[in-house]
Amino acid sequence: MSEQTIPNRGPQLVAVCSTFASLAFASVLLRVYVRVRLVRAFGWDDAFMITALLFQLMFTVSAIMGVQYGTGRHMSMLNPPEIETALMYWYLCYPAYCMAMIAAKISVGLFLLRVTVQPHYRRIIYIVMGATVATGLVFFFVSVLQCHPVSYFWQKFTGSGKCVNIDIIIGVAFAYSGVASVCDFTFGLLPIFLVWNLNMAKNQKLMLIPILSMACVASVAVTVRMGYLMKFKSPDFLWDTLDVAVWSDIEQGLAITAGSLATLRPLYRDITKRLLGWTDAGTGTFPTERKADSRKWYRTPSVDHHKKSGPFSLVSITRAGDEEPRRSAESDEEFAARIGRPAPLPKSRNDLVAANEDSKGFNSWRIQVGDRSDEDLTVARGITRQTDVFLESSKHH
Repeated sequence: MSEQTIPNRGPQLVAVCSTFASLAFASVLLRVYVRVRLVRAFGWDDAFMITALLFQLMFTVSAIMGVQYGTGRHMSMLNPPEIETALMYWYLCYPAYCMAMIAAKISVGLFLLRVTVQPHYRRIIYIVMGATVATGLVFFFVSVLQCHPVSYFWQKFTGSGKCVNIDIIIGVAFAYSGVASVCDFTFGLLPIFLVWNLNMAKNQKLMLIPILSMACVASVAVTVRMGYLMKFKSPDFLWDTLDVAVWSDIEQGLAITAGSLATLRPLYRDITKRLLGWTDAGTGTFPTERKADSRKWYRTPSVDHHKKSGPFSLVSITRAGDEEPRRSAESDEEFAARIGRPAPLPKSRNDLVAANEDSKGFNSWRIQVGDRSDEDLTVARGITRQTDVFLESSKHH
C-alpha cells in the first residue's frame, strides 16, 4: 500500500493546532500591548494568560511532532519505534493541556475580580477558580502519573511496567470536563449580573456584557470533547483519540483567545477614535467640579485628562474650598486594577450631588453622596460603581 493511500487523520490535527495557536498568540500579543502601552496596568491576570499561551504552544508542538510519527494513523500501519515516539508526544500533551487550562481559568477569574466590587460576587469567583484549579490539578497528576515507570506509557510494546485502569483516567477526565463546563458558564453569566444594574446606558451594557463573557466559549469545546472520551479504551489509540486531541486544542485556543479579547476594549476604543475622529467631548469624561453657588457639578476639561483618560473615566471631583481633589486613576484599566490609595468621600457633606446639567452632560452616570457607607464612587473599566475613589498621587502634584 502506497503512502498516499494509508488513512491519515494527522493533517486535521496539524491544521487545528496551527490555527488556534496563531489566534491565541495574536490575541495575547494584543492584550500585552493594551496593558503595557495603552493603559499601563499589567497585572497577574496577564501573566497567567501568557503562561497559558506558553503551555498551549507546548501542546501544539507535541501534537504536530506526534503526527510526524503516527498520531492520526492506524497503529497496525506503524512500526514499534514510530508507535513509541508518537505515544511519547501524546503523553507530553497531557501536562501541557492541564497547565494551559489551569492558567487560563485563573487569568479569567483574576480579570473578573478586577471589575467586581460586591463581596458575594467576588466569593463566587474565588469558589469557581478554586474548583477548576483543584480538578485541573487532580487531572494533571492522575494523567501524568498513570503509569509506573512514567516511560511505560509509550514503551508498552518494548518495556515493562504497569498503568492504572483506563476507566480511572476516563472518569477523572469526565469529572474535570463537567467542572470546567460549569465554571465556564458561571464566568460567562456573572458579567450579566455585574453590569445590568449599573447606572449606565442600556446600549453600553449590551456592548459590555458579551465582551466580559467571552471566556465562556471554551465550554463548547469541553462539551463536544466529552463525547469522545470513551475512545481512550480503543486498542487503536493513535487513530481513535485524535478527536480528543483536536477538541482539547480547540478548548485551549478558545479560552486563551476569548479571555484575551475581553481585555481589548481600550484598543477597540482607540481604533474607533482614529477611524471616526471621535473625541471624549460630550461623553461625561471630563474632570468635574461643583461651583460654590450651585447645586450641580460641571465638567472642566484639562490637558492631563485628554492625554490619559478614556471614555467613562471620572478623573476628579472637586468643590470650591477643598484642600485636595479626589482623583481617580489615570485610566479605566488602572482604576480597575485598584492602583492608588482609596479614600471614601466624606459622609458629612451630604449636599454633594451630581445631576444632569443638560442633555449633553452626565448622560451615563450619577454621583450621590449620602449617609450609607457604600455610597462612594469608583469607575472600573468604564463602569460606574458605588465604592471608593482614589486620592491624587504625588506624581500629579
